[in-house]
Amino acid sequence: MSMSRRLKSALSESSFRVEKALNELSLFSGENRQAQYCLYSLNAGGKRLRPFFVLQSCAALGGTPEDAIPAACSVEMIHTYSLIHDDLPGMDDDDTRRGKPTLHKVCGVENAVFAGDRLLIESFATLAGTSLPEDQLKSMLLKLASASGSSFLVGGQFMDMYHPASADRKWTERMIRGKTSAMIRVSMELGSMAAGVSSSELERISAIGNDTGWLFQLTDDILDVTGTTEEMGKAVAKDAVKGKWNPVSELGVNGAVRLAHENAAAISRRLDSLTGDWSMIKELVEYLPERRN
Repeated sequence: MSMSRRLKSALSESSFRVEKALNELSLFSGENRQAQYCLYSLNAGGKRLRPFFVLQSCAALGGTPEDAIPAACSVEMIHTYSLIHDDLPGMDDDDTRRGKPTLHKVCGVENAVFAGDRLLIESFATLAGTSLPEDQLKSMLLKLASASGSSFLVGGQFMDMYHPASADRKWTERMIRGKTSAMIRVSMELGSMAAGVSSSELERISAIGNDTGWLFQLTDDILDVTGTTEEMGKAVAKDAVKGKWNPVSELGVNGAVRLAHENAAAISRRLDSLTGDWSMIKELVEYLPERRN
């Protein structure tokens, strides 16, 4: 299954809007060297999936897209900060990201750490500037803080760095829920909250977001075995070397691909049960098992 023209167009439009908004933020203006390092990583390409989930979740519930742009920028800034730090020599020690030299290779480890720190802090300032009612905005900020904090993103990264010699399935699934699923989940939550979603519906959206994050990691694990460095824009087959469990190691490539298709179909059915028009996110979910980067 190839990506439909409709989905390609929606992804391109979302990416363009978020990139434009990111580059217009005053915190990245001028000749400030640190700001330019932030922009180097922000503008390095990438799928912009998390901003897509923000904007499309808002649109699905009939919200105003402009209300969700700051949240879309915020999750991309946090995602980028996490990649900058993840690539550092003291962590995953990667030389390339999205087909380009990683930030620490361009400006040194210290500057890369500072750029990541700046992106993390400024992401909250960006979301706080959203023109929404105070109570609504406070709830969104708390959701983002939780997803990016010690129980999820930071906690998952910590687990990944200090994994046991043989990281079993239970450990790996817990790590993925933090490191990958949480930011996809909160992207759907923030977009839905910007549209004024009800609390009961938000719980259902959150659960779908978690499982969509797991599906994304599953397809990433498949590509770690079947993809090339050129397709992925980064080193591949690193998890196998580290001895971490993943579905491919247990099920084999064909079994993992079948599981990805089954999970995508199940998520797609659950999206159909939600209030609103979730067809664009549904298309993306159904495409994930076929992706090549």
